[in-house]
Amino acid sequence: MISKTKRLGAAAAAAAVALTAAACSDGGSGGAGTSMEEEDVDTITVWHTGDETQLPMIEAVGELFEAEHGVKVEVETLDWADAHAQILTAIQSQDGPDIFTGGLSWGIEFGEKGGLVDLRDYDTQNLEDNVIEGLWNSIESPGGELYGVPLNMTTYSMFYRSDILEEEGIEVPGTWDEMDAAITELQGAGYETPFAATWEPIGWLDWFNYMHEAGGSLYNEDCTEVLVDSPEVVAGTEYWAKRFTDQNVPTDQPDLGAGMDKGEYVFATGGSWNYDVLAAGFPELEGKWSSAPLPAGPANAGSFIGGNVMGVMLDSEAPGTSAAFIDMVYSDEGVAASLAAAEAEDTLWLPPRTDKVADTHLSEDNKAALTEIFETSVGPPNCAGWEEASPNVQRALQTIALDGASVEEGLAEAKAEMEATLK
Repeated sequence: MISKTKRLGAAAAAAAVALTAAACSDGGSGGAGTSMEEEDVDTITVWHTGDETQLPMIEAVGELFEAEHGVKVEVETLDWADAHAQILTAIQSQDGPDIFTGGLSWGIEFGEKGGLVDLRDYDTQNLEDNVIEGLWNSIESPGGELYGVPLNMTTYSMFYRSDILEEEGIEVPGTWDEMDAAITELQGAGYETPFAATWEPIGWLDWFNYMHEAGGSLYNEDCTEVLVDSPEVVAGTEYWAKRFTDQNVPTDQPDLGAGMDKGEYVFATGGSWNYDVLAAGFPELEGKWSSAPLPAGPANAGSFIGGNVMGVMLDSEAPGTSAAFIDMVYSDEGVAASLAAAEAEDTLWLPPRTDKVADTHLSEDNKAALTEIFETSVGPPNCAGWEEASPNVQRALQTIALDGASVEEGLAEAKAEMEATLK
């Protein structure tokens, strides 16, 4: 555990990011380690970044929490476009919710700015026992603080038309070489665009998969050095770029469901929400599609894992109560409540525990695929400067995919942007 003195010292060092001195002082009303009994509140508030379709799953855990502890959980939604600025303003003004949810890397970012409590100061054993292995390096700060944990998860899957592969006598590819061979064979059979990427195809998220599969990393282990010009990152970037130049992969955001329905795409990578897109939106494809992990690269299998992170604001008057609610999200009862709500809404909700994928409404083959995918998924880096650098890194990558820049030129630009924000 880390002391409040150390945590607030880190906050003071972040004055350059325009936090007020009051936000960095020992002004939090609850204090580190307070319990629900000491706080004795009747309501806590959650600002959830996302759309209202996700509210029933959070509110279901809230109802369970109120029934058990007598504390009401009020949930408000924030748009993704505005949420980051709104939460940062709330930290500066000391006038915000008890709990926020947002981008997976926001926990470390806001925590290092002095805006969040360290959840390890509270009784959160469910978190320690159940956070997915591939996410610890994304949510635990370099100093060991745990400012936020996943509320839900999403990851890249590879969707494919199983009927077309069977007709063409092609096995589901498990490696880059096998994917290249399958694409070549399908193009020879008349499929002009057999492969599509549908979650930011020219963004850093899609590129991250190939960078990781080639054995690359964005930073060294202690976040003191940028590594995007390493041979491994270069190899992953070359493979990522080759898809656009040599394999006719669209650079725009294609419609996964429509493309697979028409048979234009035989393979498509995309976020896990596409399980419902295909099952509910294209019932005529039932029995004609399935999913698998992304093909493994020369060094690793695995794909990017994201979702919402949730953390407790430093100036919450009920940090212990709020931490207890977050811990309940990870409990067997909490997961069961959220999944029951998702089933009632007929929507896919991937709880932050991979052992519960089997309890979702997915078909058995897709449950098995997602379980395998989560075993090797990895999240974004835990380095404090990444959130600030990532939009500029994305623009640097797009010079490769769209403007004809060499891989070395694009990565040099990305490295400069990352070094400029290195904390």
